[in-house]
Amino acid sequence: MTSRTPQLAFVLSCLGALNGSHAIAQETAVPLSGSFADLCAVDGEHPSKLWKISGRLDPGSWRSRIVCDLSSPSRPILRISVHPGDASDQSVGDAPTERVEIQIKKEVIKFDEPTWYHFAFRLEAPWRGLGNRTVIHQVKQNIPTEETKPLGACQAANPLFKIEAIPSETGANFVAKVRGSADCNAGQSKIICGPWHLNVGDWNDVNVMLKPSLQEGASAIQVYLNGRACDFSYTGRLGFLDHGMRHEDGRPFIDVQPRFGIYRDTLPGVVQSIDFADIQFWSTDPSSDPAWSKLAVSAK
Repeated sequence: MTSRTPQLAFVLSCLGALNGSHAIAQETAVPLSGSFADLCAVDGEHPSKLWKISGRLDPGSWRSRIVCDLSSPSRPILRISVHPGDASDQSVGDAPTERVEIQIKKEVIKFDEPTWYHFAFRLEAPWRGLGNRTVIHQVKQNIPTEETKPLGACQAANPLFKIEAIPSETGANFVAKVRGSADCNAGQSKIICGPWHLNVGDWNDVNVMLKPSLQEGASAIQVYLNGRACDFSYTGRLGFLDHGMRHEDGRPFIDVQPRFGIYRDTLPGVVQSIDFADIQFWSTDPSSDPAWSKLAVSAK
């Protein structure tokens, strides 16, 4: 991987106008696009305009943890690395953690509205830490700090949707989980995919349709790994009906928009790296877009 400052051709884009007769039957998707040039040269004085970086991570480490590879114009790559102690944290009742993640600043995931998105990832060898919890993607509705223990009554919030790449003896295991609850101290994560084997060093494609809802039975989620569909159909609550983040007018919202990177239980002496490419979001059904449809066909 090499770090370069020219504009990053790694582009986040949404489906624009649809072509042909299908365009008449379906409204044009709202564009959600932007250049990631600022991530290639990000530092404490020049933060990214479109991405948040893990808040506890020392800005002096940004350039070594977030690296751009523009060697292939057809598929620019973003490499994220986590080192022991990066953005370390220990919430009450949880194991100590470390992370390096980027989070899109745009509000692309909303309650009771579907969003489609795709990303590719590649785990870099060595992917060590046998059995260690290792999250590579998450979406979350937090609980305000003053309402979590020890100040408040709630446990720390868990992601409403997350994907893990858990190190194993033969590589890694892909696991997708969801969580929702009417009570901040109730409910458990449910596995909707996996564990499915991942080869370290191979590219993997992930497609997601996510419509979270705080109403029981109103959520919808579809997840595909390399064209293979998850077997589990989940329609339960996603998020926290009580105590979850709210706007000033009381409306609940998802404050942790899609994050990409590595969030793990601490691994002393272990550095891990992951590559991301081809991140795209759609606000309307993209089934006619080849960028989506060629990847979302079940390979079973």
